[in-house]
Amino acid sequence: MLHLKAFLCIVFIQFVSSLYSQTGNAAVDKVAIPPYTYRSAENPYYWKNSPPYAGYWQQDVHYSINAEIDDSSDIISGSLTLTYYNNSPDTLPFVYFHLYQEAFQPGSYAHELSLVNKNDPHFGKYETEGLGTEINSVYVKNINGFPTDKSVELIQDNTILKVNLQESILPGGSMTFQITFKTYFDNGDIRRRMKLFNAFGYKHYDGVHWYPRICVYDKKSGWNTDQHLGKEFYGDFGIYEVSLTFPHEYIVDATGVLINPETAMPKSLREKLDIRNFEDKEWESSPSIIIEKIPGEKKYGNILQ
Repeated sequence: MLHLKAFLCIVFIQFVSSLYSQTGNAAVDKVAIPPYTYRSAENPYYWKNSPPYAGYWQQDVHYSINAEIDDSSDIISGSLTLTYYNNSPDTLPFVYFHLYQEAFQPGSYAHELSLVNKNDPHFGKYETEGLGTEINSVYVKNINGFPTDKSVELIQDNTILKVNLQESILPGGSMTFQITFKTYFDNGDIRRRMKLFNAFGYKHYDGVHWYPRICVYDKKSGWNTDQHLGKEFYGDFGIYEVSLTFPHEYIVDATGVLINPETAMPKSLREKLDIRNFEDKEWESSPSIIIEKIPGEKKYGNILQ
């Protein structure tokens, strides 16, 4: 199992190599591992420690995501715990989430835009069935640090999910959500970042915003609830604590700080995948087979010389 912190984007590649390390920035590495000091005075990058002007605020998030990918069905199943900190002066009786992968299906806003632009896109098998990111359950598990168990009302408009709360999030307060979900990889041809494709004969997943992500609430616009049309993203800063489980033959490339390198990428494998073994590899040649490292020898494609 792979455990990453400060997670932003992942790529799942079968038999293609990549390496993980800490960032080299001691301040960043410190706040990205337990006990998570992102919101403390110890973090020089935290906005409260250096606000751009008096009265400035932005919201904070702490995601804890546990997920597993089934490469026979190309489905990610996961559970997500999100603690949302309301640093605004406003009372929030509801919140919004992005479900980005819901854009790639018949009748979506992105589909309508494609048709207006005289493009009639192809949809994959899941997309044809209206399956992008499927929410199985949402509950409020904690309010201002106190345990609770409250249901919510869900109203979905394509890629935007509105969550009506039984109890509002007060200024300076916090709320923890528990969400279970599934996200479906597919290969339709509407422009997107999250993809499933064949790379040199191997299955390749690009995983981008495959989990429900809370919308930004800011001073300028309030809730940012733009429908996803395949363009850029806007998100909150915070801690993204992610545990991902894959079949053993996959290598995962991601941003973040790897917490369990000896389990996910043991020393023996790191030596085999040392980038110096690929320095003379021809551009766009097939991936090299992972073989034992032989001192003084270099890899040329699939051949050792």
